[in-house]
Amino acid sequence: MKLNKLFLLSALLMAVSCQSTASSQRSVSVVGLVPMSGTSTSEGTVLGIPVSADIDVERSGVGLRLENRDGAIGMGVELRQTTYKAPAFVNSGSDGIEIAGFFRRYTQDSNNSPFLEVSPILGLGQEDSTGAETSSYALLRLAAGYRWMLAETTFIDVDAGYYMTLMTMDTDTVTSSLETDVSGVDIGIAIGFNF
Repeated sequence: MKLNKLFLLSALLMAVSCQSTASSQRSVSVVGLVPMSGTSTSEGTVLGIPVSADIDVERSGVGLRLENRDGAIGMGVELRQTTYKAPAFVNSGSDGIEIAGFFRRYTQDSNNSPFLEVSPILGLGQEDSTGAETSSYALLRLAAGYRWMLAETTFIDVDAGYYMTLMTMDTDTVTSSLETDVSGVDIGIAIGFNF
């Protein structure tokens, strides 16, 4: 994907997220998703023949997360470059950009705290090595995790979550028309700092 657009969108999201109350705490973090097992279900037609397939899939990627936390409530936005790959197939990866909002409930007001997270995700489409593109899609991720403060302003977030499809990835080419659902479990690891 084009990195200049990624950086411009990041700057815009940062400007929006920085509008907060004086008592709130703002943070920025780099988040990476450890690939975990999931499934991909595709239905449609290939060369006019109806097809349906269930395969294993890995979802991974790196992104920028901006959060505004006021006591035990945190909310923010995340911009991620993400990859979906079927390990059973060589050169099967598809890359795209996802924008997510997330809402967190920390169990304590202190910096070291477990949390629950809900995150609606909008995918702007995926593109594979052959140039085939999907439509935009939407996911929902539910997660639980913990925030560790490494220093006064530096922290690590670790969470485990489950994601599911709200709106399918549609792929239309000359020879095929497919609708794809993805779901699975994943682990999120982020390192960031408060400002």
